Amino acid sequence: MGKEADTGAGGRIAALRDLNALLAIAPAAKRAAPLLVIMGLVASLAETAGISLIIVFLYAAFGQLDDTGTVARDFGQAAASILEWLGGPAELATAIFALIVMRGVLAYFYNRIAQGLGARISEKARNAIHGEYLGVSYDFIRRHEQAELMEVLGTDSWGIAAAYNAFTRLIINICATAVFAFFLFMLSWRITLIAFICAGAVSFFLERLSRPVTQLGASVKAEHQSMGGLMLMTLQGMRAIRAYGREKAQDAAFVKSSASARESLARMERLSAAIRPATEIGYLAIICLIVGGAGALKVDFHATLTIVALLYRLQPHLQEFASNSLFLAQSAPQLQSVRRMIGPEGKTYPDPGMRPMPETFRSIAFRDVVFGYEEKEALDRVSFSIPAGRTTALVGASGSGKTTIVNLLLRLYRPEAGQILLDDTDIATIRREEWLRAIAVAGQDIDLVEGTVRDNVLMARSDANRAALADAYALSGLADMLAGLEYGDRDWIGQQGLNLSGGERQRVGLARAILRDPGILILDEATSALDTALEARVRTCLEQRFAGRTVLIITHRLETVRNVDHVVRIGNGRVLAEGPPAEVFGPHADGSVAALG
Repeated sequence: MGKEADTGAGGRIAALRDLNALLAIAPAAKRAAPLLVIMGLVASLAETAGISLIIVFLYAAFGQLDDTGTVARDFGQAAASILEWLGGPAELATAIFALIVMRGVLAYFYNRIAQGLGARISEKARNAIHGEYLGVSYDFIRRHEQAELMEVLGTDSWGIAAAYNAFTRLIINICATAVFAFFLFMLSWRITLIAFICAGAVSFFLERLSRPVTQLGASVKAEHQSMGGLMLMTLQGMRAIRAYGREKAQDAAFVKSSASARESLARMERLSAAIRPATEIGYLAIICLIVGGAGALKVDFHATLTIVALLYRLQPHLQEFASNSLFLAQSAPQLQSVRRMIGPEGKTYPDPGMRPMPETFRSIAFRDVVFGYEEKEALDRVSFSIPAGRTTALVGASGSGKTTIVNLLLRLYRPEAGQILLDDTDIATIRREEWLRAIAVAGQDIDLVEGTVRDNVLMARSDANRAALADAYALSGLADMLAGLEYGDRDWIGQQGLNLSGGERQRVGLARAILRDPGILILDEATSALDTALEARVRTCLEQRFAGRTVLIITHRLETVRNVDHVVRIGNGRVLAEGPPAEVFGPHADGSVAALG
């Protein structure tokens, strides 16, 4: 938050600015705001007129319309004229009842419209945030914690509706105050002036009282985000936590975070709780002051009674104004988070590409590619080729840059320098959807999603028929596993497939890649967790199915690359050697690429 948002007033200004920007995603809500304000204003007019007519009714009931004094003579004359126009006390009572009903009907439709618009705004915000997560560059997502992303999508987006409602009510409160002020001014401009000077003093006091609210709102948001991170760690890391006996430590960390969240929220609620009684006391003091000073100002009893009644009914509007103003200030951090997540500032987006994916090509070539993660350089002027229609092995120790190369091929990242060429065409200029349709990847860094086996495999091709699925299951070795599951491919595999073993997860990933039936297949340590016999069988099946296609095998084991056509050896982000296996490796037989230095 900026310095201007460190105070209550600054927080309100920031909240209104962010809310106005966010309403661009829901134009109907922005267009409807004047209608809501008009409805609220008419309801305030009906309420004020009803109160005035009640006073007239009381005067008429006691026969005192001609005894209203000098200060409110105009009001008394107007009251007499109204009574004469309506025809009598019975008609006056009917008019009062009609105004009360009209105000109630307006309030009902106002709430219906406001709630509907608020729900639509939150829906639009959630959809926009979710779409942004899927559309923004992968690097942007990687730089943010999952807890933060969940907080913005699952919590902050809901706050926009409440902020919108507070904003419209704030305008209505201002309009209602103006209507009441007009009637009060007609009765006594002196008392009206005193009342509003005192109200200004009360507002100044409330502003000083609520100064910390934006900081408290940011603190509550940060504590909830921290607690959300621990929730995710508990649920996603359950196996590791239990395997290392970290249950008590993890529980203690969560309890501490939960207590901090409670205390932050309690501080916010204590401040909010202090605002309402302070507002009531302040405005009741103003009413008492006016009643006590009416005689000195030579305001007669009837006018004073009417003024007190109007001020009493004005008090809820002033209290609501303070409450809505406070809510906007404490909502500023949430609104800012949503606006930043939806807006394009500080983001990059994947190149959609304009050129069609060619049906045939000669090679994929890296030319002087440079890439790094923040301060760490992953690839340093890397150049090599992947021949089309042949099997290439990319070998190297852990951390050498292999996975980065795969991520660049999947267009998750852009090279900082250099190019990745399909023949003579930069792959960034090829239509992204067509490029990705031509590729399938299976391996250690391609996640499974929560759902069934079938759900995960169908991510490759949602329209696949049963025969295509059965073929993918057979080739990947998954069919044997499914035979032992109670529900077959409709068995639930848990978060990231944690209900499965490492080898079973690899088979699901392989089946997904096979179902894609790609022209370019990337296997990133895709069979490392399979037993020797199954791995050999799956490798044979893959070699037969993808013969004549472009296959890239990522590995650090020599035994997995002896039958490949082409080898690229990489270390510390640089290409160390490239060529046929015998030329790159020579007679090494210890099975370890790491041993090759």
